[in-house]
Amino acid sequence: MRPCFFPSSLIAVLSVALVLPACSNSNSRTVGDKNNAAATTGRIKRISDPTMTAPPQPISNGVVWPAGMRRLAVLPIFSYQPIDDMQRDMDGIFRGELSKVVKYEIVQVPRDEMLQLTSREAVSSSSIISPDVIKSLRQKYAADAVMFIDFSVFRPYRPIAIGVRAKIVDLRNMEVIWVADGILDTAEPDVATLATQFAGMGLKIPYISPSIPKGKSREAASGNQIILQSPRLFAGFVAHEAFSTLAPPPPPVLPQR
Repeated sequence: MRPCFFPSSLIAVLSVALVLPACSNSNSRTVGDKNNAAATTGRIKRISDPTMTAPPQPISNGVVWPAGMRRLAVLPIFSYQPIDDMQRDMDGIFRGELSKVVKYEIVQVPRDEMLQLTSREAVSSSSIISPDVIKSLRQKYAADAVMFIDFSVFRPYRPIAIGVRAKIVDLRNMEVIWVADGILDTAEPDVATLATQFAGMGLKIPYISPSIPKGKSREAASGNQIILQSPRLFAGFVAHEAFSTLAPPPPPVLPQR
């Protein structure tokens, strides 16, 4: 059974579905429009959103992938802050978590390739995509869809916080088929608890905080609080939550005879 790290108290109230209609101008297409009722929303919780007081309705994992889907191109993570080596490392971290839930081949577009195509290492999910970029993704990478990832917030010092806007776009018609938008901040106790649970169950970090007194309490401590001190480890948790609704639904339970 796949463990659930996102209780009802943290599920985002994201009631507006996002979509991009097919653009009539083939020379300039944007993925910034937000009016696609078919897009599937991710589960990242926006800090400013109110939390639910009643059990949430089941969230559909029914992402409608392009017909004949084989390959998903992932662009480098965009940030409005100056890009440093730590943020460049996030490309691989997010791709690693994505590969756990997406059954198609994932191709990471290198930053130097984006630099040649756009004169920038990364492009925002709300940017205008030039025909040259679309052509390269389709021909050079044989991609059927592309994923954009933005860091709306990146606070690598304690309390660590990472905000993500992510979307997948069908390269045939530039329609948005999946989105996730929100912030996970370790200053929130519930987020910190979920992150340490993720570290203990998924990362199995053999670390004991020196702040825990010696004795049975120290022996019993999981030590996975290190995820609250490491931006790279915390990014794995954020990616896990952002991509959770891309996982295929569990097989139906057959009635016992």
